[in-house]
Amino acid sequence: MKDRKLFIWDFDGTLLDTYPFITMCLKNALKDCGYEVAQMEILEKMMVTIPFAIGHYSDKYQIPDLRERYYAYYAGEAEAPVRAFTGLKEVLRRIQEIGAANYVFTNRGNSIYPLLEKAGILGEFREIVTAEDPNFMVKPAPDTINYLMKKYGGTSENTVMIGDRYCDLESGYNAGCRTCHLLTPAVPQYPPCDWRVKNFEEMLKLLK
Repeated sequence: MKDRKLFIWDFDGTLLDTYPFITMCLKNALKDCGYEVAQMEILEKMMVTIPFAIGHYSDKYQIPDLRERYYAYYAGEAEAPVRAFTGLKEVLRRIQEIGAANYVFTNRGNSIYPLLEKAGILGEFREIVTAEDPNFMVKPAPDTINYLMKKYGGTSENTVMIGDRYCDLESGYNAGCRTCHLLTPAVPQYPPCDWRVKNFEEMLKLLK
């Protein structure tokens, strides 16, 4: 992995441990409407996308304003106890030490900026592409990865897409680049990949 030049990161569940908060937001929104749904069930739906999960429960329980209820809770994310995973900062800085650079490609919007700043890692990324960026195409489309490779001289061999879900790595496959799967307990998925790591300590060893 140490010979790569572009390291493109997913956000949720890869850079920051956001799953407990975002699932609780939807759980609380559903509870307000009289429905108790387990967080693990909600997480399974959110692994597709957050809009998919909201749409699923909105249709299932006939709650037309569920999206607004969810985002009323979500508005407090900047104050939520969201943290960077242990060892992440060391990996991001090691990548820069070997002459490579970090990027973010997320299906989330610009609300991730204050979270990255709060975690102390915002300055570690050369470019961040969110759902509000004109170059964005939702994963697993390869367009954003192709855009970053073209802009920064990336190739299929020296670019790595890093994520914890199928859709993250599928965007990498579709762009023809290398892929690294970060196995997290919250997401028991095992997509095919070039590298699979359980934590950032293992990833750091691959960069030595």
